[in-house]
Amino acid sequence: MADSLFPDLDISDIGEVELTESVVSATKWTYMIDYRNRRAVLTEDGQPKKTGSYAEYLVQTALKILNTERFRYVLYGEEVGVERSEWSTWEDVEIKRDMEEALTAHTEIVRAEVRSMVREGQEMHLRILITGLAGQVELEEAISV
Repeated sequence: MADSLFPDLDISDIGEVELTESVVSATKWTYMIDYRNRRAVLTEDGQPKKTGSYAEYLVQTALKILNTERFRYVLYGEEVGVERSEWSTWEDVEIKRDMEEALTAHTEIVRAEVRSMVREGQEMHLRILITGLAGQVELEEAISV
């Protein structure tokens, strides 16, 4: 049938896909997302931009986790995300624990320490030290609550 919803594709020439777990930590990358404006970051030629260093990879991974509501997306399962919808009724110590637990649930993040957290209106200004398997970075970001 020519107008099939599922076209016939010849994928015999596609090489084996490498699993994320088998990639050396220092060489891992992800696509960059501008979470404040909720859109992909593009290169000058309009292509999706990849992280250029392990530190950028850790920051983007942490931002994905902190901007994802836990249990909301079946794709991510129970391990990815924080319970942001609950934060308005929580004490700061509970929010910090939620963030640190969510970040360290990722296989690449060994330790996460929320060093400062300041609520300002509908935003929370964060400074988090993230230790990954191949390096460390300090994330400074304001996320909406």
